[in-house]
Amino acid sequence: MPTVKVEKSCGLSREEAYKRVKQLLETDKDLKKMDPSCQFNFNDTAATGSAKGSMFSADMKVGTSGGSSLVTIEVQLPIMLSMAKGMVQSTLEKKLQAALG
Repeated sequence: MPTVKVEKSCGLSREEAYKRVKQLLETDKDLKKMDPSCQFNFNDTAATGSAKGSMFSADMKVGTSGGSSLVTIEVQLPIMLSMAKGMVQSTLEKKLQAALG
């Protein structure tokens, strides 16, 4: 199963970075278009989340690295979508950049 891993560090607190990424994942229309059946589960205490849909599954975590926050999103795609791996990665990178600054 092809995997896309996107990491983004930022100067925000862990809590603020998590809040922004959670809001992005829950409300972004472009991400919803990729798999309308996608359901998210978040653990606010651990600053983690997961997504499960018919087209992919994903895990997200927000941790700290030095004095900054590190957001990691790992998406597992089915073999039939391996050609879309680059598009998924670039879309996530752009969305994280916009959300986290």
